[in-house]
Amino acid sequence: MTGHRTNGRNLKRLLLIVVGTALGMFFLYLAFRDISWQDFVTGLKQMKPIYLLPCTLLVLLAQLVRALRFGVILRPICRLPVKDLWDLLNIWAGASMVMPARLGELVRPYLLRRRGVSFSSGVGAMMVERFFDLSGLLLLLGLVLWTTPQIPRIYSILGQVLLVMLAVGYVLVLLVLARRERVEGVVTRLLSRLPARAAAFLGGIFRRLLDGFGIMANFKQVMILFAYSVILWVLFSVLTYLFLLAFSIEAPFLVAVTIQVFICLGVALPSAPGFIGTFHAAGRYALTLFGVKAVVAVSFATVYHLFTFVLCLVLGLVSYLTSEFRFDQAMFANQLDEASVEGRSGRTDGLEETSASPVLCKKESLQGAAAPD
Repeated sequence: MTGHRTNGRNLKRLLLIVVGTALGMFFLYLAFRDISWQDFVTGLKQMKPIYLLPCTLLVLLAQLVRALRFGVILRPICRLPVKDLWDLLNIWAGASMVMPARLGELVRPYLLRRRGVSFSSGVGAMMVERFFDLSGLLLLLGLVLWTTPQIPRIYSILGQVLLVMLAVGYVLVLLVLARRERVEGVVTRLLSRLPARAAAFLGGIFRRLLDGFGIMANFKQVMILFAYSVILWVLFSVLTYLFLLAFSIEAPFLVAVTIQVFICLGVALPSAPGFIGTFHAAGRYALTLFGVKAVVAVSFATVYHLFTFVLCLVLGLVSYLTSEFRFDQAMFANQLDEASVEGRSGRTDGLEETSASPVLCKKESLQGAAAPD
């Protein structure tokens, strides 16, 4: 029976990898379909390498901000030192560059599991992080659209709509938390129509997500997370703007923010390792919206992607070699089963011993993870 479940999981992952790789190749074709090799090389030569230095510093600063923000999200579960948070985020970023179909998203919950945090609690923390990612990006895009004078009035109105949507989203989250028992009951009834293991797994994730959103009850913590998120997307947008300058593309800051939105949408899809294809297509079509020639747009996207790819791999490798986080051959093998057990048992915390105040996550041994519960 266990063998059948393992084979089924392996088949699903293989299918996801095949689909993701096929999508990546398809988007790569869309990005390069009308670009000759000679024109592409000419476009690459327009790049001014001097901009790579400030871009590297911006990436390092962005990773630090992301790590500090994730530490705030994890605080109700356990406390991690800043060095561990930095290594965790770098290893995740590096793994995301080599693992296809967004399987790298499993890295953080897996590594947190080795520190005593349940897998579904790790996933819930990531979903809270995604909520604040979306909040920061929407706020930045809304403000830029609203305040950029060179664009048509309709885009200014769109910016105001995005800001209203952001406010409504926060109100809805607070309403869900205020009526948590009723919402959980509705979700449980809906999930009961699914197979038992899937319902238990999704139910566990949903409860951990609500636990994570419990941080919304603390106004100070919300403001800290929101500030971190806005700073993060400003840094990424400035990074993108510097790459535009490196290719002598004169454009308002709105273009850099728009590129970030397109790239976020592109890499959200299952794709080939390193987001190859989806990243290139997103960069190209975001720039062509503003009248940039296709060959320049593709050259920009290629260099931007290669820079991010190499830097994330280097940071991930350095953090892996200098930290106590380790992978093993059984990586991810039993996480669905574990989350299903947690969902059925109704565990709401990531540690065996929970207290009113957060505790320090346990250290894993250099030889391997702690024994499973």
